[in-house]
Amino acid sequence: MIIESTHNQHVKRLRALASRKGRRTHRQFLVEGVRALEEAVEGRLRLNTVALCPDLLSGERADQLAAELAATGAQVLQIAEEPFRSLSQVQSPEGVAAAVEIPDTSLEDLPADADLIVAAVDLRDPGNMGSLLRAADAAGAQGMVAAGSCVDLYDPKVVRATAGSIFHLPVVTGVSPNAVEEWARRSEIATVAACLENAKPHSRIRYPLRTVVMVGNEANGLREDVARKADLRAYIPMPGRAESLNVTVAAGILIWEILRQRGRI
Repeated sequence: MIIESTHNQHVKRLRALASRKGRRTHRQFLVEGVRALEEAVEGRLRLNTVALCPDLLSGERADQLAAELAATGAQVLQIAEEPFRSLSQVQSPEGVAAAVEIPDTSLEDLPADADLIVAAVDLRDPGNMGSLLRAADAAGAQGMVAAGSCVDLYDPKVVRATAGSIFHLPVVTGVSPNAVEEWARRSEIATVAACLENAKPHSRIRYPLRTVVMVGNEANGLREDVARKADLRAYIPMPGRAESLNVTVAAGILIWEILRQRGRI
């Protein structure tokens, strides 16, 4: 049976996941597209509902994905093009979307032996947040933390910007920067603040074997009250004329220096 109405209860629920309120109510977020759903099938999060639009979903790759999604045990809905487009958050939907359950992950749930965690404080731009999570995943980090007044990590724009990395590593949200630093002390993992004031060049610091890399807001950087409590303060020298680096670029430079010192690259 194909759902034809934009007012169908399932369509309305999936559409509601575009808003933060809807995600909080249902404890789910929306994922769209063939590539993203391939990552979701192989990832660590549970798929609740899968929406397929036969008129938009085509090709051998799509057929294989549809079979894999059905095998996850998720509820599978066949939806006509008009109601599918009404719930989609992209201009050219590929005909496949899924409601994925938002995990209730705390700082204490992060791996006890984690040696690299990335923490964003007050990061507001969805593209930057998604790219930062993607960089953390690429670096082999064991977790990502969104502290303070960050953009919602499960916003559709953030999810798309992660390019599937949101399914690969644990993510902690809704915590204060102070809670992150207290957890780090209890876990005997050093905090590294990316900042300018009273900091050393990033390549002249000998980093501990276990670190939390903390980056701040796009416009104002890491708050001083947060940086002040960090074990180390690092800055990236800029010989050119630009006043600052994109937060993900800066975090990537710092993280890859840590990896270099550990002999991982």
